[in-house]
Amino acid sequence: MEIFDVHHHLGSLTGGSLQEGDGWQERDYANRVRIMDANGVSMAAILAATGYIQADGIKDTMRCNDTVAAYRKRGPKRFPVACGIVEPLHGERSLGELERIKHELALDGVVWHSRFQGVAVDHPLMRPLLRKAGDLGLVPLIHTNAESNLEAVWRLERLALEFPDLAFVSMDALTTNTNSQLALDIAKRTANILFDTAHVRGSGYVRQFVEAVGSRRLIFGSLFYSHPASYEHCATLDEIKAAKISDEDKSNILSLNARRLFGLP
Repeated sequence: MEIFDVHHHLGSLTGGSLQEGDGWQERDYANRVRIMDANGVSMAAILAATGYIQADGIKDTMRCNDTVAAYRKRGPKRFPVACGIVEPLHGERSLGELERIKHELALDGVVWHSRFQGVAVDHPLMRPLLRKAGDLGLVPLIHTNAESNLEAVWRLERLALEFPDLAFVSMDALTTNTNSQLALDIAKRTANILFDTAHVRGSGYVRQFVEAVGSRRLIFGSLFYSHPASYEHCATLDEIKAAKISDEDKSNILSLNARRLFGLP
């Protein structure tokens, strides 16, 4: 069964600066692919690092996005999807960077991790960025980790209701039992949020989610950094495989939902 992981960050807080030394991308790529192969993961979406150093403001953001685009070129078959990042606090300059992400770098989506970015998921500064992302056909991947009130998953529900034609990916929403149940309630109330499986609480939850809202609303994401490696063995993948759901449902979660979301054949 094909496995497509939508939650692979490009491994360093500096977004992969060349200052880290020559050859860092080669080492990262080799380690990442090694662990993917060991876990049977066919493909992954490569996402910009979050929490990167911004001493030079938007120039650092642009460097992050350039790095993501360059990384995908190393292995487009293994990394058919690449997603950049923009900063809400860069204001209108981020609108121009979204244009560059789409038209110059040919990236597929945009990542937000609000606890690193200084504003809440549903802050007013997010609205113009989401409108622009929607116009450009960029998928918004928004972290909703229970550890941060800035990233509260109910804030993403507000955006989903406000932008009903935009398909969102909620990342890290399953960090706690309480947040996992809240995510499921929100999934029942909204039709345009897919929840990634990072931190999933067990195979029973996977079955519960599928029975409640269907397998097209859950998308495999493992939360991987290779610098240093987040894991050698992916426990999240084990929970999905062990879930008492149909093979069709597993295929949706492990691959087909990602293909549909990013328009891959």
